[in-house]
Amino acid sequence: MDIYAKQALDEYNSDTVTTRRGGNGKPFWNANATQFLYAPAFQFMRILGCDKYIFTATDEEGKEYLFTATSPTAALTPIWKEIPTGIVRLKVEADHKNTRYECGARTFFKASPFPGRKNLPMKEVSYKECALKGLRFVFNDPITRNWLVEGLPKRDYYHSVYPSKMISATVKALIVYAKLEPEHAQEAMKMAVNAADYLISITYGDGSALAGLPPTFSFKNIDRDIVRGAAPVAEKREHTVMMIYPALVGNMYLELEKATGDEKYFRMAEKIARYYQKNILPNGSWYLLVSEKTGEPETRNCCCSFEIMEFLNNFYQRTGEACWREIEKGYLSYIEKMCLDSYHWEGQFEDSEISDNHSNLSHYEADGMIRYITKRHTNDELKISVAEELMRFVEDQFVVWEEFSPLNIHYDENNDDWYAPAGIEQYFWPVPIDASTASIAKSFLSLYKATKKRIYLEKAYALGDAIAMRQNKETGVFPTHWMKKDCAENLENFWMNCHVASTLFLNELADYEMEVGK
Repeated sequence: MDIYAKQALDEYNSDTVTTRRGGNGKPFWNANATQFLYAPAFQFMRILGCDKYIFTATDEEGKEYLFTATSPTAALTPIWKEIPTGIVRLKVEADHKNTRYECGARTFFKASPFPGRKNLPMKEVSYKECALKGLRFVFNDPITRNWLVEGLPKRDYYHSVYPSKMISATVKALIVYAKLEPEHAQEAMKMAVNAADYLISITYGDGSALAGLPPTFSFKNIDRDIVRGAAPVAEKREHTVMMIYPALVGNMYLELEKATGDEKYFRMAEKIARYYQKNILPNGSWYLLVSEKTGEPETRNCCCSFEIMEFLNNFYQRTGEACWREIEKGYLSYIEKMCLDSYHWEGQFEDSEISDNHSNLSHYEADGMIRYITKRHTNDELKISVAEELMRFVEDQFVVWEEFSPLNIHYDENNDDWYAPAGIEQYFWPVPIDASTASIAKSFLSLYKATKKRIYLEKAYALGDAIAMRQNKETGVFPTHWMKKDCAENLENFWMNCHVASTLFLNELADYEMEVGK
């Protein structure tokens, strides 16, 4: 057996290597989870006066695995190693004076552990070549070329309705591409500037409650009828701003200022920063969704995005003003209390419904916390252990190394077209996505850099290989959704920002591979 496959299997079956469990003052975050790699514990009903609980797990073949515990919330550790991969039906009963009372039941999927990179399909070309092809796709695609031809978003591209998200990703890709292929730099930067200037032109003006912020949703200069069918949530939220996206744009403006030397982009970034500064809540965060007409919140949910954290830090680095560091610290405190302590890693997406109470968890903000810790606290063993536990949570819930769960509402177990290994985006959209795969792989890479534990690098490479394998060899595109055999040829529901995320990650992985060797 591959040495890293064995290590992963040992951790999978370990009594001590686990992800966060509920109990002892910690919430049970997994009420809506459907798959697990590490032995879970569930919040089942306690019978007053009873101290004997019988756990019965039944596998797909009907074989039963039993153990007893003094609590109905005990972890399944005593039988986890014995249970095979697949659907598991669990029942917990209280044995009280020789009478059994059912305390609860769960059906879930026990997922396969990391099988080792050598046992997975490996990339056929280098990460650098894949990244260059991906950047060339951005440069050549009609979605991007429209910035050169018309200076406007492509009218019939349905995700043009998300200008902050799409333009910031496109500009970042074009800046990187201009450095890697200087012969196209002038044209690439012209497109980047045109796109950024268009976003400035539709930014809320001085008379608006959201002055200085770019719109999250905009139907200007695009075909509403085309977009309506593909992005129904956008129409519902047309007159609101999701407050995680101005930070994304602010980061892009700061990069564009460096690339062009034009201070106009710094001034636009500063307007965004000042809005965050003026509208910070007592808890250290910001309302997630606000009205463009009144500036008032449309939801009680608050932001937990590390894009904001990165923007605050980048603005501090750019200005040296201590106030941004203080705001960053307060925001980190909020995330630690509301996300890390409770494991409420809430999925916050502009095209999904707002969620609460652990109903829609995602890996993205947990990824952000992992990378924040590994970048700033490399020598703090306690904090690194927190990052490692978070990484197990991400892998436990959002990585598929081999088989997909039949409990996934979008998955047809008679259809083998879904690709793995892959990252799953969120509970509300539990499908393999290229950008999710890239984000999770980036977290594995960051942990390897901090700990030098080779298994993290092997997992990063394995997910990087999966992204490379999905690339269209002719066009260079990375399909967003990996749910059809021809997903790279017949793009469905393609998100340019996801393609950019995959491309930039493979470029980072290539640079690291060249720097330190394989």
